[in-house]
Formats: sequence, C-alpha cells, structure tokens
Amino acid sequence: MPDRTILIDAMDRLGNAVTDDARWQVAANLFLDVGSDWVTAGTATRAGQAGVAIRSSTPDSLMRDYIADRIHLEDPWMAHCATSTAIESCNLSGILAATKLRSRQARLFMDHGVFCAVLVPCYGGPRPGGLVFYARAKDAAAAMTRPERQADLQLLAALVSAYYRPDDDDSISSERYRLHPLLSPREREVLKWLAQGLQSAAIADRMGIEAVTVAKHMHNARLKLGARTREQALAFAVRDRLIVI
Repeated sequence: MPDRTILIDAMDRLGNAVTDDARWQVAANLFLDVGSDWVTAGTATRAGQAGVAIRSSTPDSLMRDYIADRIHLEDPWMAHCATSTAIESCNLSGILAATKLRSRQARLFMDHGVFCAVLVPCYGGPRPGGLVFYARAKDAAAAMTRPERQADLQLLAALVSAYYRPDDDDSISSERYRLHPLLSPREREVLKWLAQGLQSAAIADRMGIEAVTVAKHMHNARLKLGARTREQALAFAVRDRLIVI
C-alpha cells in the first residue's frame, strides 16, 4: 500500500488542480511514481463501445492504431469494465499463449514495445471504464504483475477516478480520442423533434411513420448513448454535438 504521506500528497495535488487537463497531468505523474510508463483513461457506453472517451499519455501512434484498427469497438477490457471491478493483466514479457497471439489488443501492445499492460476498472455509471497502465521494460513488467504493485495501482486509480473522468474532460471534446456513437439519421431526427417538445404520436405524424417505429428509434438511441430516459438521451446527444437544435 502506498505510504500515507504519498496518498495525502496525491489528494492535495489533485484537489488543487483547477482544470481537467491539470488533473490529468497530475494523475499521469502519480502513476509514473509507481512504475507505469504510460497510462490511459477510457470510458464507453454500456450498450455499445462506439461511445468512447479516451485520454492517454501513450504516444499518438499507439492510440491512432487502436482506433484505426477499430479495436476500441471490440476491446474486451472495455466490456470487462461494465461488469467487473477485477484487475486484468496482459503480460507479454514471456512466451505468448495461443490466445494472446490471436488477440489484436496484444499485438497492438507488442507493436509499440509494451511488455505488460494492467487494467484497473474504476469508472461506473452509464459510461463505465478504467485506467490502463503500461510497462515497457521486462523488470518493470514483472513488478507490475506482483499483487502488491497492483494493489497500489488499484488504490491510486480509485483516488484519481474521484477527481478525473475522460468523458467529463472538455479539453478532449473535439480531439480524435473523443469518439461518439453513430446515431442513424432517423435516430437523430426523432431526438430533434423531441427537442422541439413533441411526443411520440406527433413525431410519428411529422416523420410519416408509426408511433411504434418512433419508440424503436428512441430506444436504439438510448442504448447507443447509454441513457436511461429519452430526455437523458437528448441531453447526451446535444452535449456530444450529435444533433444541433
């Protein structure tokens, strides 16, 4: 467990950071102190991993490959965060098992010189997610797989998550690492009419479709956005600039 003075110092530094960008920089430096070369914070909608927000200290090339290869759409670690708080590890410092050789995620790590990556789920709510820590040297990778080091990472991740979430970070709202779910034209249209104050029957009349079809489009939009209500779906769509009202 990190020394008590380290935890108090971490809380002070995070609490004194007045912007999301400043809090992220503090977080990245905190994890450097416990042996992580890079760190990535990521969240996604529960219903679909297209609605992803990512902030990372990794080189741009790693994140570009992660997104260009569409790994973010099928990342098992994103799905894991929606159902579990257990730590997951990908240790590539030894001989890879056949399952690892078939993993696009593992190949991505290998291509960028990562010997070990550790996922700590720490974000809940409609957009669950976690922090991923990377080690680029064999000795650091070995240290990162030890239970005591993972306990340190889990404790600091819990602390950082209380101060920083990538999906709340306005500084990445227009960057390539802020990825939003793709709403269909019909899904966007029903949300636009909802923004005008229309109910399902009136929306159906305007669109020339059945009310049950309106409900289906609304349901699909809610799932993609990770929203519990149609009003929340509208708020998320406006916030993420998926529709203009």
